[in-house]
Amino acid sequence: MTEFRAAPARQTRLYQDVADQLREAILTEQFVAGDRLPIESELAAQFGVSRAVVRQATLNLEHEGLVTVLVGAGGGTFVTQPDTTPVLRALENYFRHRGVPFEDYLHAKRILEPTVLNDIMRFSDRAHRDRLQANVDAFESACREGAPDGELLTLSLEFHEILISEVGNPVLELVLGALVRLGDRVPEFQQTHNQDWQHILDEHREILKALADNNARAFRECMLEHLESVEHIYGDAHVIESSRRR
Repeated sequence: MTEFRAAPARQTRLYQDVADQLREAILTEQFVAGDRLPIESELAAQFGVSRAVVRQATLNLEHEGLVTVLVGAGGGTFVTQPDTTPVLRALENYFRHRGVPFEDYLHAKRILEPTVLNDIMRFSDRAHRDRLQANVDAFESACREGAPDGELLTLSLEFHEILISEVGNPVLELVLGALVRLGDRVPEFQQTHNQDWQHILDEHREILKALADNNARAFRECMLEHLESVEHIYGDAHVIESSRRR
């Protein structure tokens, strides 16, 4: 952790100015993941503001996923490793508020995922394939044991999340990762039937085999077929569910 020097906060929206300076310090790695920020009284003195202002500023940063506040002995405000959770939450709220059709979600998924297939083939390594295999094994066990649909859905989406985590482009990984995880919040995905889970699992196996064999043509064909079949499965469920609501 490098030395952090606060500038006196401006008189308008003090908490926002404090949050801006702390955010910049975190993003420029003056504070890194795991570091504990100075205590409220120290920050208040450095910024020339009240502790209440500092508290509001750190609350803002916590909502952004940049820090976490722990109470009790050994507690404090700690810098966290940024993730896509706030992005996902914002996307979910936006889609629900706008009433974005389920078909649009599937359409976006069908367009975006195939664009990175060559990159996945290029950057996938043994560790990446091992993570995919572990997911397939867990998915198979869950299917065999009759796990709840929610657990199976999480495992199914996790396969795609792992798959697109090695595209060599952090921007694409963020966008596609958020899109995949958004699927866990889409009500239509809860309409999957048992035979569909088994079909999805079988296709995941074929995708992994093509990737492990370094067969780019087979990998692309398996992925496109899988995306098409998933669209049919969930699209049919959406039509059935929509008709029930009428």
